[in-house]
Parts: sequence; structure tokens; C-alpha cells
Amino acid sequence: MPSPRGYGEQGQVDWAHFGRIAVGRAQRALMAFVLVLSWSRRVFLRFYLDQRMGSFLDGHARAFDFFEGLPRVLLYDNLKSAVLERRGDVIRFNETLLAFASHYTFEPRPVAIQRGNEKGRVERTIQYVRTSFFPARVWTDLDDLNHQALEWCRGIAADRRCPEDRSMSVGEAFVAEQPPLLALPGD
Repeated sequence: MPSPRGYGEQGQVDWAHFGRIAVGRAQRALMAFVLVLSWSRRVFLRFYLDQRMGSFLDGHARAFDFFEGLPRVLLYDNLKSAVLERRGDVIRFNETLLAFASHYTFEPRPVAIQRGNEKGRVERTIQYVRTSFFPARVWTDLDDLNHQALEWCRGIAADRRCPEDRSMSVGEAFVAEQPPLLALPGD
């Protein structure tokens, strides 16, 4: 097994648009919150009807509960939930995210402008969701879709080969990565 370098160090976060769904007589955006651990590639996936800050933070909290811990650093692109303004190297973070990060003791870190490759793990994970989880998916409501997404994260997504060490599955790699994760507040 590789050295523990990198275990629990970083995760990557992003939103992805998955079309629109009918809610009553209205059409709403179907958004996927995705958080992937950078070493094991363990993924957390949850769908929302918006990208509001409440949904963004809820996605984080549920992911941390799912992982039973959290990485020290989370990478973001320049989405408004994370970065309000950039001027050169000076970054003004969203204060709500900073308070949340302080509570959970992780470091939010934005990638450089037009450097999406710096968070390629989450981008590839979103493509994996599009090809492995979402096609021809049938669900009754958002709760059902999220239940199916959680089961997919625990099953199919965890059973695939780990890119960092092809001799083990993502789930097996996560067993090594989970202990160094930061503890949840109150633990």
C-alpha cells in the first residue's frame, strides 16, 4: 500500500446541472452537489433544486457525515458560494462559507481563474455521474433520487478501481483514507 501522504488532505467540490424537473406546475433546475476525496476518489452526490448557500452548506454537512470526517482542504472553482471577488491574488471569500469552514476546521481554497484542471478529480467524477448513475434513471421524487444517489455512492461508485492504486477499489482506498480525515465537530 502507498504511503499515507495525501490521505485525507484534500477534497474537491462542484455543482453540476442535470436538466430541469417539474415541481407542481413549475420547472426547476436539477443540480447535483458533488464532493470527492482527492486520494481515494470516494464520492458524495446529492441533488438539489437550486444552488443557494443553504443547499451548498447542506451538501457539505451531509458529505462530512457520509465520510465520517472531512479533508483538511476543499478546492472550489470561482462559484459565488465560495468566492465573491478576485483581484489578482487577493480573494474575498463568501463570509458564510468562511464561518462554516471555521466551524468544521477545513481550509477553503479556490483554484486559479481558468484553471479547471486544478480540480480535475471532481470534473471527472461529474462525468462519471453523468455516465454511470444518471442515464435512464427513474425516480419518483427528489427524496427517492437522493436515496438512489446515496446507494450508488456506497455501491457502484465505491466498487470501481481506485485511480491512485489500481490494486484496490475506491471503497478499500477509503478505508485507508478515512482515519486521517478531520473529526466532525463534537467528536
